[in-house]
Amino acid sequence: MKLTPPVFLVLLLVSLSAMAHADTAALVQTALTSRQPALIEFGADTCSQCKRMKIVLDGIARRYQGRARIVQVNVHRDQAITRQFKIMVIPTLVFFDAQGREVERRYGYQDEVTVVQKIHELGAR
Repeated sequence: MKLTPPVFLVLLLVSLSAMAHADTAALVQTALTSRQPALIEFGADTCSQCKRMKIVLDGIARRYQGRARIVQVNVHRDQAITRQFKIMVIPTLVFFDAQGREVERRYGYQDEVTVVQKIHELGAR
């Protein structure tokens, strides 16, 4: 059976979407079982506050590599994870302690000082 280009493209996009979801789900699971403080941020490429938050979190992730886990979830691509965490507003930052227990949620843009302070409270130095 020969697939026409539109059908092939749709199948390819569905496969890539499933792989992206699996990768994100694995990153979330790894973060929550890492025995390190974790932050999962739920956002979207189309949200201006989320774009600003991404810049902040990319810097924090580099700075705290090996001491805290930062995972960014795109709510449009990773809808199952978004539903699992009952996300209703973006950006949403969900903080977890080293045992993987949720300790706090924050909504909207958070500046770097605020996020770093919370990560420090959770034990990352």
